[in-house]
Order: sequence, then structure tokens, then C-alpha cells
Amino acid sequence: MSEFHTIFVISCIAVLAPLLNRVPAFARAPIVAIELLLGMLVGPSGAGLVAGDGAVNFLMEFGLVYLFFQAGFEFNQKEITGKPLRLGFFAWLISLSLSVVISGLLYLVGLVEAPLLVALILPTTAFGILIPVLRQAGDLDNEFGRYVLGVAAVSELGPLILASIVLAQHNHHLHQTLLSALFIVLGLAAIFFLKTVRSDRLAESIVYWLGDSELLPIRIALVVLLGFVSFADRLGMELVVGSYMAGMAVAVLVRGTKAEILKDRLTAIGSGFLIPLFFIESGASFDFVALVRSPATVALFAFFCVAFLLIRLAPLNLFRGTVPERDMPALALLSSTTLPLVVALTYLGVGRGQMAPETASALVGAAMVTVTAFPTLAFWLRGTRQPSRLESGISSIAHAVADWFSSQAAGAFAKLPPRWIETLQDAERRVSDLFNRP
Repeated sequence: MSEFHTIFVISCIAVLAPLLNRVPAFARAPIVAIELLLGMLVGPSGAGLVAGDGAVNFLMEFGLVYLFFQAGFEFNQKEITGKPLRLGFFAWLISLSLSVVISGLLYLVGLVEAPLLVALILPTTAFGILIPVLRQAGDLDNEFGRYVLGVAAVSELGPLILASIVLAQHNHHLHQTLLSALFIVLGLAAIFFLKTVRSDRLAESIVYWLGDSELLPIRIALVVLLGFVSFADRLGMELVVGSYMAGMAVAVLVRGTKAEILKDRLTAIGSGFLIPLFFIESGASFDFVALVRSPATVALFAFFCVAFLLIRLAPLNLFRGTVPERDMPALALLSSTTLPLVVALTYLGVGRGQMAPETASALVGAAMVTVTAFPTLAFWLRGTRQPSRLESGISSIAHAVADWFSSQAAGAFAKLPPRWIETLQDAERRVSDLFNRP
């Protein structure tokens, strides 16, 4: 099949998806969910109109890189820092701890071969997906959206950094830890340097250059992206870590200045072509037949669907008194929304022989459910003015699960030696001070 023909079909779907999103029946569904489903319909498991060839696979990978690049320059530290980020950090730690327990049990009964990798994947959140989803729902700049993004930012960056260590080849985990730390330090130093050189004169120059036919600032931004990605690759980090930090670097340079128009131009490149291509091709590449071929894989898929949400319900009481009670189930659903990291980490895990293809299919299938169903359900719960019986039932179940986990955690915490409790409380104060620091 011609690669141009494949890209033509994908482009047609990229046009069709937002048109369907304007139909009342699909109005509350995130556009990425529609793109995934349409991709499945035209992929090898469906009509067979789209196949993953070399060039298309590269564009798909570049779309994934650009998705994290775009998420990086959408991350606004001033809006998400403080309490949203602090609660997001503690919520991710609780979810990660529960995920470790679940993955360990699955490993003991022989259902998964890479418990550490699965434990990292389950508590991930798709920050890059939630940005357009929240914008579409009108929640990007309000209090609810900030708490969602606080959880998402930590739950994306944390697994990204840890994954490079877990996936280190030949078990050189200490060596990879040092390289990862080096990359983060140098990346943050580059971001700090760009923050010091920003000025009104530079912003005016960027705006002026954007009026030229050469579009020099866009070319420079892409050089920054590819430079961070290449450096991350050389140090054994995941490519998306480099692209995320590149996005933060570009944002620091232009945010709050006249040159912020550069962000809109860069978003047009991603949202207009590369990112829809990633989601459509992800849907097309999903092997539905492999998922349903084995009863064990189907059971694992169903279990992962529940696990993605369950580990996000556990820390929900952290937000009590901060997020309205009625919005807490929606917060858990949106925090459970994930896909890009699942696709990336399972792909690497299978390629390096650390994860079975059946486990990867079950994880990716469950992640696709979180993207297609969870945001739709979340905004339906928030959008209904008068709570229905179904909504009240869902909310009651969510709060009951959160309360049960809170009571179990409180009981376990009370049994710890007093010295351990003091150490944990001191660590909590240090973390709170770190996130509350301006």
C-alpha cells in the first residue's frame, strides 16, 4: 500500500473527526477518542485501509514526540504550582504504591512478566491529551482544571523519568540513574538560561521574524525540540522526556510576552497534522484480534480497565475540602486517562524482551478505553445539573472506595513505629515547602 495513500486516508479521518465532534451525539466525546475509534475502523483489524509502513511509523513516533513537546509548552508552572501540584504529587505516590502491590500480585500468579514496568504504567496520566480535552470542555483555566493538571503533570513526568531507569539495558540501572540525573540537571539549566535571556526586545524580534516567509522562530523551536530529543536519546532517556523539556524551554522564552504567538504557530503544526496522525495510527495499529484471541488476555484487559481507575480512586480523599464533592469522581476519571506513555512504554518493553506482547495488548487496549470512555463519563457527570440516580450511584461508589482505602491507610500508618511516623511527617513537610515555594 502506498504511503501517500495511507497518509491521505489518515488526513481524511483527521478532517472527519472534528466534524463528528460537532454532532450532538458525539459532542461530549474527546476528539482523540473519535480519532482512535476511526483509526480502528480503517486499520488492519477493520477495513484494512491503513497499514503501518516505515515512513508512517516514523511520523507516528514523531507525532508522539510532538504531543509531549506541545504538553511541555502548555505546562504553566505559575498556574499549576503550589497546592494543585503538591496534592498531585502525593496522589501519584499513593497510586504508585498501590500499583506496585497490584503488579506484584499479578507477577506472583504468573499473569505479567515485568511487574516494575506495569507498576509504572498503571498510574500514568496523559497531560498532553487532557490539555485539549479540558480546553474543549471549558475547564482549562478554572480551579477544577488546575487540580486535574496538577495530578496529570506529576503522573506524566514521574513515570517518564523512572521508565528510563527501569528499562535500562543489561540491568545498568545505577548507570542509567546517573545519566538521567545528568540530563535533568542540564535540561533545567538550559531552561533557566533561556528564562534569563528573555526580554521585550527579543519578543519583538520573534514577532517580526514570524512575519517573514522563512518563519525563523519556528525553525529554531524545532531545532530546540530535536536537540533535546537527540540528547535524551544519547543518554538513554526516553525521547518524550526530551521533547517535554524542550516544550518547557520554548514556553519559558515566550510566555507572557508578545512572542507568545509562537506557541499558537507551533500548536498548529502538532494539532493540525502530527498529533491526529499519532492517535489515528495508534487506533489502526491496535491488534484487536490478538486481544480477544486468548481468554487470559481478555481477563487481563478487563482487569487493567478497572485497575487504571481503582488506583486513582484510592487517593481521592486528599482533595476533599478542596475540590467539590460532586467533582471528585470526575477528577478520578480524568486522572485515569492515559495512552501515549502506555503505547511508548509497552512498545519499548516488548522490543527489549521485558514484556510479553499479550500483556502489552491488554494494557494498550485498557488505555484506549480510558481515553475514549473516561473523559466522556467525567464531563457527563459534571455537566448534569440535577444528579440522576445513575450519577448518584457512581459518586457513592467512588467515595466508598476512597473512604475504604483511606481507612486502611490510616490503620496501617497508626501501626508504624513512632520514629518512622516522625520521619514521614518531616518528609511531607519538606515536600509541601518545595511545591509551595514561589
